[in-house]
Amino acid sequence: MSIDLQTCYELLPRVSRTFALNIRILPGELRPSITVAYLLFRLVDTIEDAPGLCLEDRSALFDAFLDRLDGNAPLQLPTSARALLAETTSADEGALLDAGETVFSAFEALPAVTREIVAAHVAETASGMQRISGSRREDGLLQLETWQDLDEYCYYVAGTIGIMLTRLFAVHTQHLDHRSERHLMALGTNFGRGLQLTNILKGIVPDRGEGRIFLPSELLARHGVDPDRLLEPSARPAVLEAVNELVPRAVQDLEDALRYTLLLPRREPRIRLFCLWPLFTALRTLAVISRGHGIIE
Repeated sequence: MSIDLQTCYELLPRVSRTFALNIRILPGELRPSITVAYLLFRLVDTIEDAPGLCLEDRSALFDAFLDRLDGNAPLQLPTSARALLAETTSADEGALLDAGETVFSAFEALPAVTREIVAAHVAETASGMQRISGSRREDGLLQLETWQDLDEYCYYVAGTIGIMLTRLFAVHTQHLDHRSERHLMALGTNFGRGLQLTNILKGIVPDRGEGRIFLPSELLARHGVDPDRLLEPSARPAVLEAVNELVPRAVQDLEDALRYTLLLPRREPRIRLFCLWPLFTALRTLAVISRGHGIIE
């Protein structure tokens, strides 16, 4: 095992406890490939989530990331953004940023077919998030406006990952025909969206504190919720009503996630378990949310 890959394995539990557990069960080349891919996606998330960045600095960070993904230049963070990131990101996110070049080196050591798949979907996510981040308000708040905006956001953050995983699974296994692979890619998009919607619903409070509101403005308006007063106790009943409109959508997507998993070859039990782990965790989380717990306490 290379030093770069070992560093990636050590970083993973610092930025995702859940995936650090289930990625370990993947067979063959899937474990290193998906570990490195996940860390690249987390780098994109860190750029998007970092509070306090002006539009120009955030866009410059995305450009630097995409340039490095294309192999054009070492990962160079703009000086003006570097200091602010050091102040506003967590220690674990800071460690990931500091190890960015190591993650890219591990990526470049992956097989060529894997690099092509991972790069295509990481670039799609980074470009999509760069465009969405350009719609932030002057005060830095990211507020999604419509259902379409939410669907688009979930696709870039998680749906494209479902497609990427399907393509990587197909490379690994010899037991997937083209028809099944196409069906899996369609369901994989919903799988990712269901997980992301669940994360959005359980993260309303911390997201708002960090300058993000993913519940669409049109949904909140229909329930009489002022986004600027989203966390006030008086808004809780209306927010819960809005949340309960999203829960069935997430459940439907997670039902597709189960269909996805059952379509995977029975000869690949480790891949199936890799998929079932986050699915069952998300369903349990939605059960808690649907009872009104953990939203705005």
